[in-house]
Amino acid sequence: MRAHRTSESGFTLVEVLVSLFIFSLLSAASLAVLTTTLQNRTRLGDKNAELQKQSMMRILLKSDFAQAIAHPKMDPYGIPETILFAGGNTGSERLLMLSRTGWENPGGLERRSDLQSVDYILEDDVLIRRVLPRFNALPDTEYIRQPLVKNVDKVEFSFYNGDDWSDNWVTGLPPLGVNELPRLASIDILYLNGKSIRQVFYVGANQ
Repeated sequence: MRAHRTSESGFTLVEVLVSLFIFSLLSAASLAVLTTTLQNRTRLGDKNAELQKQSMMRILLKSDFAQAIAHPKMDPYGIPETILFAGGNTGSERLLMLSRTGWENPGGLERRSDLQSVDYILEDDVLIRRVLPRFNALPDTEYIRQPLVKNVDKVEFSFYNGDDWSDNWVTGLPPLGVNELPRLASIDILYLNGKSIRQVFYVGANQ
């Protein structure tokens, strides 16, 4: 009687090694895809946040310029201000200073006017908008600070009078300034990474 030969089924060592090699390639590829996806998601989130901040900055600048007025005001010690609007090289930390109307006070709930004192400064590579809670501030009145965009290397304002552009503008009592506001204002922002943006706005409620 012929004996039947039986063989045990299974994987050889070579087959196991090949399987492990293929699995490692697939794992590495999957990890690379996942890492790239997460990095792209982070970059996209950062870009969206940057665009949102730039959009908010534009909205605020547009509103401030559009509502700007040359209105007399007092300094914190009750002395009349000689400068009502200034931008560009103002000789101080303030890149732009103005008075504006349109500060909403629904139902007159707060005992204040609808006027607001606003300025812009560059501090630690951050463009900051500052407002005072009182139009004619007291000595101990503190600014309300609103950081707008960061990683800023330089901010330059320029102003148009109907004929020419100027690097600075002062509206105030002669001989310190002129009587009227500029017609247009532009802001040029240079970032630390070399990128730049330029935006132009109408100035004054009559524009």
